[in-house]
Amino acid sequence: MAELTLAERLTLTTTRISAFQDGAQVGFGTGFFFNFKISDQQIIPAIITNKHVVNGCDQITVVCHTAKGSEPSGEFIPCHLDARPGAILAHPDPDIDLCAIPFGPILNQAEANGTPLFYTGLGFDIVPQDDDWQYFDALEEVIMIGCPRGIFDEFNNLPITRRGNTASSLSKLYGGKQEFMVDMACFPGSSGSPIFVYDRNGYLDRKTNNYHIGASRIQFVGVLYSGPLIASDGKIVLQQNPKIEVSSMMHLGNAIRSSQLHGIEKQVLARFSAVAPKSEDVGEVSFDT
Repeated sequence: MAELTLAERLTLTTTRISAFQDGAQVGFGTGFFFNFKISDQQIIPAIITNKHVVNGCDQITVVCHTAKGSEPSGEFIPCHLDARPGAILAHPDPDIDLCAIPFGPILNQAEANGTPLFYTGLGFDIVPQDDDWQYFDALEEVIMIGCPRGIFDEFNNLPITRRGNTASSLSKLYGGKQEFMVDMACFPGSSGSPIFVYDRNGYLDRKTNNYHIGASRIQFVGVLYSGPLIASDGKIVLQQNPKIEVSSMMHLGNAIRSSQLHGIEKQVLARFSAVAPKSEDVGEVSFDT
């Protein structure tokens, strides 16, 4: 099998989330794998999504690829994770719609069952540092990987990739919040989708003012959590002439800066001891380009 490309690895960061309460499905959304580094040898793997995706549920199900050596095997199995409030690590700021569901126990159980899992975990190595945000241009091309309206490639267990551009400058706080807007089709089910600045054939490094011809750049910049709607009135002609309201998407989305995951990182460090899975056991992948 040919070595996975960067684009292929990016698609393996993301999974569809099905949310359940008392055994009944109550919603769906998108999540992605993220590795919180405890030390040079230890990480805590988790699935990141929005708080509202798992609000009110007690379990989530994700379908995971099994591993064949260091590659995906082409087969996959459903995995069930505890999503009760005590099991979830929610961002401490109530206005930041992010949370983490620890994934290590599932990995350990799958390994013990003889069906090790394969996934690509993002990390802070591709999250812009505080000083880096100022160097993004007012317009950047971005991709978003997720499951709009729950749609994904069930045959291959792969999410949907969408391309667009930033609608507000990444270098500025949109509305004074740790957010930005993207210009792309953002539908329910896309909540929790990671957004990347992904330049495949060259980019301008504004920090050095040099253009890197033919080089690639990958930066994990945000997580989609909502999108503005246009409300329009429609009428159904019946005896009482009822009034209905129809909402339509505006081809815009609101995203939380990826650097806000540091708020969850503090909770991970507080909850988990130094005894954690080794990074080589849980599929940590470097995105060095």
